[in-house]
Amino acid sequence: MSKSQPILISNVMVLDSTGSEPFPGEVLVADERIVDVRRVPTGEAPEGAERVNGRGHTLMSGLCDAHTHFTWNEGDLDALATLPVEEHVLHSMRSARIYIDHGYTMCVGAASAKSRLDVVMRDAINRREIQGPRYLANGMEIAVTGGQLVSGITQFADGPEEMRKVVRETISLGVDTIKLSMSGEEITGRNRAADNYFSDEEVEAAVREAHRRGVRVAVHARAAESVRLALRHGADIIYHASFIDDEGMDMLEERKDSVFVAPGLNWLIATLNEAGDFGYPRPQLRQPATSMSWSARSRG
Repeated sequence: MSKSQPILISNVMVLDSTGSEPFPGEVLVADERIVDVRRVPTGEAPEGAERVNGRGHTLMSGLCDAHTHFTWNEGDLDALATLPVEEHVLHSMRSARIYIDHGYTMCVGAASAKSRLDVVMRDAINRREIQGPRYLANGMEIAVTGGQLVSGITQFADGPEEMRKVVRETISLGVDTIKLSMSGEEITGRNRAADNYFSDEEVEAAVREAHRRGVRVAVHARAAESVRLALRHGADIIYHASFIDDEGMDMLEERKDSVFVAPGLNWLIATLNEAGDFGYPRPQLRQPATSMSWSARSRG
């Protein structure tokens, strides 16, 4: 099939992503774009169009995953640091294929396990060398000393000057987005999700440098203080926001048209139900998180 060959897909239930109930209809595609969605099937199509019988299945618009890690694995994150690059590339290619095969046509990279791997995956997809969804590539997570989630797949910066330097180095790789790892994560067993690790000056420096170079900023921000800092300094994507407080909600309301929040609820559900298989006991999962601001402690 050539790229420009029209396709008429008939006998389908159409889920058009407008909030309407699915309806029986047909869809005309030309030049890889949907050009007509018909509630009343006519069977009309340009000459030479391929006709596909949907056999009553549901046809829907592509899904978007706003928090994607092509380069991470299914459990042992610590092993990613020593995974040879050859096997790592193959793993990432399989991940991209799984996403596209399950209906995801757009994905936002939420951190790469190796510095250039997200960029390489994005470019290979764009060149049609491998199969995968359209992708916004990220670099390795940026954390302050002691604030990492997984040390082997993290880059570090302390203070605004180091933060600017690491952001510049990451952007030079060709990323679409950088990510600041601002809060802890309970499953690490050491850094609590309610703790914030970044200072005002560090967040401001990172966001300003990224935006000056036309790159988005995403943040891992579970702690209330992390969410407030991210919003105060203009971050574009907030992951989790688990412990957001009233002040943070008010700030988010003011920026509701310019900032995206991806709670990642499935991560919490999967952690609660499946983390025991990876050595994180269920009783520990049910312990309440305690909020302790990193700014109140010494970084040593």
